[in-house]
Amino acid sequence: MQATYKRSSVILALVVILGLILADHLQSPTFAFNMGHGNVETTLMQRDSTACAPCGAPCPSARD
Repeated sequence: MQATYKRSSVILALVVILGLILADHLQSPTFAFNMGHGNVETTLMQRDSTACAPCGAPCPSARD
């Protein structure tokens, strides 16, 4: 019995499809927004360098 498809052809097709999906994903507005390049301020950009907590929360003593 002869194989319908060659293994190398199937792997090449899958790699090409994966490459197209990855290229589309990297060019999407959602990816840009999640990476902080969506022309909006994200939580990572709003961190206060003087904050006590690593998440940027104010110190308990600084709260009113």
